[in-house]
Amino acid sequence: MDKKQLGLKLSAVSLAVLLASCGGGGSDGYYNQGSSSGNSSSTNPSTGEEVKSVNITTIQLNDLNGNVTQIITSEGVTAKVKVTDQSGHGISGALVTFTATGGVIFGSSNGAVLTNADGEASISVTPENNNTNGAYKISANADYNGKTVAAKEASFSLQSLNITLANLSVANTALESGGSTNITLKTKNQSGANQNNVAVNFSASCGTFEPATVISSNQGDVITSYKAIAANGELCEGQAVITAATNGASTVPVTVNIAAIKADSLVYTTTSAIDLGIRNSGSAASGQIEFTLYANGTPAKDKEVRIELTDAPPDLNFISLGNRDPRIVKSDSNGKVVVNLYPGSLPGPVEIKATLVSALNVSALSKNVKISTGRVTQNGVSLSVSKQSLRTDIDGDTAVITARLRDRVGNAVPTGTVISFVSEGGKVDPHCATDKNGVCSVTLTTQSPRPLNNRVSVLAYVEGDKDYKDNDKDNLYTAGIDQLIDNIGDFFRDDNEDNIFNVGEFIYEKATGVLSCAASSIVQPNVPNTCNNGLSAVLRQQLLFSFAHDTPTFVWNSGFEGNGKISNGNGNFSFQVFGNNQKTVPMPSGTTISVAVKDNTDFQPKAKLQVDTADSTKQILKVSGAEPNTTLIVTINSIDYAVVIDANGTGSKGGIASTVTGTPEITYKNLSCEAEIREGNLTVPNTMKLFTPASFQDIGNEVVDYTVRLKGCTQGDDVKIISSVPAGKTVTSWLDIK
Repeated sequence: MDKKQLGLKLSAVSLAVLLASCGGGGSDGYYNQGSSSGNSSSTNPSTGEEVKSVNITTIQLNDLNGNVTQIITSEGVTAKVKVTDQSGHGISGALVTFTATGGVIFGSSNGAVLTNADGEASISVTPENNNTNGAYKISANADYNGKTVAAKEASFSLQSLNITLANLSVANTALESGGSTNITLKTKNQSGANQNNVAVNFSASCGTFEPATVISSNQGDVITSYKAIAANGELCEGQAVITAATNGASTVPVTVNIAAIKADSLVYTTTSAIDLGIRNSGSAASGQIEFTLYANGTPAKDKEVRIELTDAPPDLNFISLGNRDPRIVKSDSNGKVVVNLYPGSLPGPVEIKATLVSALNVSALSKNVKISTGRVTQNGVSLSVSKQSLRTDIDGDTAVITARLRDRVGNAVPTGTVISFVSEGGKVDPHCATDKNGVCSVTLTTQSPRPLNNRVSVLAYVEGDKDYKDNDKDNLYTAGIDQLIDNIGDFFRDDNEDNIFNVGEFIYEKATGVLSCAASSIVQPNVPNTCNNGLSAVLRQQLLFSFAHDTPTFVWNSGFEGNGKISNGNGNFSFQVFGNNQKTVPMPSGTTISVAVKDNTDFQPKAKLQVDTADSTKQILKVSGAEPNTTLIVTINSIDYAVVIDANGTGSKGGIASTVTGTPEITYKNLSCEAEIREGNLTVPNTMKLFTPASFQDIGNEVVDYTVRLKGCTQGDDVKIISSVPAGKTVTSWLDIK
């Protein structure tokens, strides 16, 4: 080998050694990967010999003094292996990756290093936490040009050092309530040297830390921030004792002096509108509002606040029942001041003012508070229905009954006011509870039982107040001074509509009085002599429904003859349409009533003169093919003759002189048959006045009465009345014209 070749070989070896030594320090990691993996031939850079196999030694752990050890403390150790070829020569540039079963941190981010010129790879190993104990295993794998080998695992244990905490210091020992300051100290090992990676925990008699646990770094330094606010959000005041501790070591406590809490803001913190009922309204007897006191944005406890009325009805009490005077109260542990409200009998807006005693310029006013809702009053019960005449021929036809309830001053009753319902027939929901608008609904459904007269009484009732005249103008009923307008006592469901309770009818007995009562009616049934002078009562209101059949029952009135025929094809005729044979209910709501005609007649009358066989000096004018039961005008030589036509369409007129000659001319025009309903409901309405059975058939009942006008109709034309029930029957009734 000449010098030039030897120089090239030595240069290559030197470069490989240099690259390997750069990566073998253990803490610089895997940053020479590109140069190391750039070898195109599997030769040992240190010797130039072909690498046929790769070997690795057992992992060795050395402490800071170079001694072999199996114990890792917070000072850390160095893990070493050597990678060799088949000849035992060290391989430089091999990639060695260290792993452990847990508890430690390696000196490179991925635990990998490159071997140096001697084939050695080393890496630092330190505990994740200096307070951790336990036994673990460490492994190493070597990779050189695709040839890999694993080292035998080594066992090690973690042991904590004897740590001391020194130089605990508070940057500012005098704080405002809610203020903050920095806390510092150092962690040292048993030799007195600064020690990193030690977890230190901070605690205080009052206050919090951010963070509360700190791991020492940078020569054992520890720093955290203390805040004079307790973990529950309360402000600290007075002295707070601060302590730092770690595993087996703690500091001498230090004291921070915290100034007294100084509230600086007062806020009305009730989040929703308050709408209370008046006294005896049936709603809650009292309500609450809330203010919150703050200091530096944190709730301030145990501070005096003055509470007073600035606007309220004259009988509203606050703080305690019977009180209307300003009062001083203290904020609770959450900085809150809760004010009780006790409504009287008068409605109106309410405004409460809260003022901080120690700072009169700090105050707040309540918002959206009012007294408005009272019990439902006797004349404040309003019932409406979606329809009043239901189909009884099917189960499941329904009508919605909606109750609207208001108090004496026109406000909606308290949400959840319950109104009950009972029914003579079918099925009705037993009750409903009002919403915030004082409204609720139930459903009446057709099913058995079905009353024989097809009329169904539904009774609604609710706890409330009688209507009265407020003579002393205090919006409060006082017996003997104020006057009950329409006194009521016990009540019943008036199934037979006679305004009298009969055995078998539903009755509600709760009143305790013996006084006379207002007269009973269909709308407001009342049991006589059960009333008292009290305000409270069970209010009631009754509705009538019909359970009607699909097949109509007709009653033919004016414009008809006894044989049921229409008297005249020109003019009016009237009839009634009922939903049952007893004629006590109308057709189902939504039923359409219509009239239709068909003109079937086309008359071609003929007239002729002929000699009167009884008197040859006279002639007879005879007509045939004319419209029956009419009078036909026949003209001869400008002279008109009226001929009465019989039911067969024929007629004659005698006594015409034989000297009259000429061709008879007939003046006649065929008329088209027309019909129109002039009075009556083309569609049976959803709601209507249901008369009592005794008067329901009377002429003049607009629910069932109809009038039809005919024009140009005659015998032989078709006239029909059509009744069509929604989703039900369509029935046609044919009528004849006389």
